[in-house]
Parts: sequence; structure tokens; C-alpha cells
Amino acid sequence: MASLRAIIICTALMLCGFLPVHANAQEHARPTVAGIDLQNLRWIVGDWQSSQGKQTIDEHWSLAGDSLLGISRSVEENRSKAVELLLIEKQDNDYLLRLRFFGPAIEKATRGKDQPLRLKVVQADGEKLLCEGIDAETGTTVIYTNLSPLSMIAQIRKIRDGAVVWQEDYVFKRMPQ
Repeated sequence: MASLRAIIICTALMLCGFLPVHANAQEHARPTVAGIDLQNLRWIVGDWQSSQGKQTIDEHWSLAGDSLLGISRSVEENRSKAVELLLIEKQDNDYLLRLRFFGPAIEKATRGKDQPLRLKVVQADGEKLLCEGIDAETGTTVIYTNLSPLSMIAQIRKIRDGAVVWQEDYVFKRMPQ
């Protein structure tokens, strides 16, 4: 009876957070901000390509710790048309996607000139990366959806007064390493 009582007390202490469930549990726990853990986005890491008409877009994503970096280049008629830098990192109590667009020579930003565009990461899991615009970008969403290990869709949408006023969808295929 005494051992059953000890088990019940230890279980109650673990459930209340006074005792670790496993001796190494605290060492392996990953800090998350608002339930977001960028490690869940490992599926996006790598090289991707989307082709629409004369335009080809290639993207490369890399994850190091709690920092996800994306580089996107649009090519048309064998020349760079645009370059985009995307960075997701923690800022204050949220993860933010910051991005800047550059023209083909990347000498100056064409969007996000004075400061990067900012979107809050609201979902980051094995299925989806969903970012919603804040401040000047309110109404903008950027969504990457994992379709399979070899394909994903990127969707950029602008909403005003509850209606979609602009949207672009890109189907990406994973490129071999």
C-alpha cells in the first residue's frame, strides 16, 4: 500500500511539473514561442523549383537552430528578374518572417526598401507554414503547404475588406541535390 501511495504522489508531482517525467526531459525540451517550433519545418529545407510560362523560380531553404533562411530567384529568358530574401527568427514573443525583394542586380530593394516586410508566423508544422502580415502588411498572407516530400505549394494573398484582391500560387518540385 505504501508503494502505491508513493507512485500516486510521484505521478501527481510529475503532472504538476514539480518532477521531470524523464531525467533528461528538460535537456531535450525545445523552447517554443506561441507554440511555434521551427524544427517542424524541416520538410521545407532544400532546393525547390517552380515554372510558369517563361518564368522559373528557384528557392533554397536552410534551417540552423531557430533561424530559417529562404532565398528565391525568378529567372526569365535566362536572366534574373527578381531576388527575394526571407528570414524567420524570433522577435520579442513571436516568430516573424521578414522579407525583402530586390531587382535583378540586387543593388537596391524594390519592396521593403527602408525595412523588411514583416509577417507573423502563426502555424509551423509538418503540413504548413502560415504567416500573416502585421503593420503595413496587414491583410497579406504567405502560405507554404507540404504536399509530399517532393512537392509543395507557395501562396501569396492580399485581402482587403474581407475580399481577396490579389493572389499568386506556385507549385514547387524538389530539386535533386
